[in-house]
Amino acid sequence: MTSVPNPIEFDSQVFSLAFHPTEDIVASGLIEGDVHCHRYALDSPAVALWSSKTHKESCRALSFGVDGAALFSGSKDKSLQVIDVETGKVMLKKPKAHSEPLNALLALNAQLLASGDDGGCIKIWDTRQRKVAMKYHENVDFISDLTFVEHKKTLLATSGDGCLTVMDIRKSKPVAVSANQDDELLCVQVVRNTTKAVVGTQDGTLLLFSWGDWGDCTDRFPGHPSSVDSMVKVEDATVMTASGDGIIRAIGILPNRLVGAVGEHGDMPIESIRLSRDGELVGSCSHDATVRFWSVAEALKEDEDEEEEDAEQAEEDAEQGEDEENNDHPANEDSDDDAPESDNEDAAGTSSGKRKPASESDANSSDSDAPEKKEKARKKKSKKAKRGIGGGKKANAAFFADID
Repeated sequence: MTSVPNPIEFDSQVFSLAFHPTEDIVASGLIEGDVHCHRYALDSPAVALWSSKTHKESCRALSFGVDGAALFSGSKDKSLQVIDVETGKVMLKKPKAHSEPLNALLALNAQLLASGDDGGCIKIWDTRQRKVAMKYHENVDFISDLTFVEHKKTLLATSGDGCLTVMDIRKSKPVAVSANQDDELLCVQVVRNTTKAVVGTQDGTLLLFSWGDWGDCTDRFPGHPSSVDSMVKVEDATVMTASGDGIIRAIGILPNRLVGAVGEHGDMPIESIRLSRDGELVGSCSHDATVRFWSVAEALKEDEDEEEEDAEQAEEDAEQGEDEENNDHPANEDSDDDAPESDNEDAAGTSSGKRKPASESDANSSDSDAPEKKEKARKKKSKKAKRGIGGGKKANAAFFADID
């Protein structure tokens, strides 16, 4: 089992978290408006660096600046604040950054920050000049998530109104707004060498959009028994999802498949998951007032183990097929010898699609093979039972329950 840092416990619900871009530091935003900063290490309790009563209401969104010197926080109180990571002191405060409560934040580069609110408004802030550089208001409900593709200068936003908005941050008008998907869109990640966008929904379906074809989704992947509230990309074709049922899952994209269950927060819904600076850990926060850590390597190992099991099973099936074919040869020979005396019987057997044992010795041979077949079936069953980690049986059964 791969080592991970110990969970961080709080006195109240954790709404948001963010990983430092260069150090082993995680920031957590609480429902009471506090922001906490901890240094984490493998198999060790986290060390509290500082905590601050930053907001009057819940801290809904956090994002470190790309150099790690500043931490941006957004709140239900509509304020946007910039915190010094070294001291925990507020360096800048915008009390009415939005006309509605903030719900999403993302540092785009060293100069730009994106924010989204409950009314569907997205603002691009110039952090050096301390003013709004661009504003988009294409959505009519809360902005749930933001993701940025640097080399394309493209920002993607999901919204509770069921639409995906795509923006080139160099232009004042959006590139595209998708058709309404008849469900709340809650999170988004770009995968497959920037050819696909994966979107999580309220009903648990993952929607796939093809890059440049934003009018409607091109594929749907059902299976989550509850909402997909947050998502991170851990490999170019693999994402981890956090669901309302409290389970974190690793999902392969194209081919679409459940890689395995990574872990769980009991039955408590998960608010957010984020990827650490080195890509080796995923952090999650939930209604259980904890921040927990999960190993990315452990999650992906499940997929490797399954591929090995599939290869072993294919080899066993091939060997079993050869054994059955060898057992059939004596029967064929006896049948040929008896052919002149039983032409009618053979013809009848062929027309009905069934073949009877040609002799008593063949029947005995089949009976002697029965224990061997049962043993192979038992091995096959035991291998299947090993699949799934961290609540895997529960998660896997639930995941495939809705798939026909």
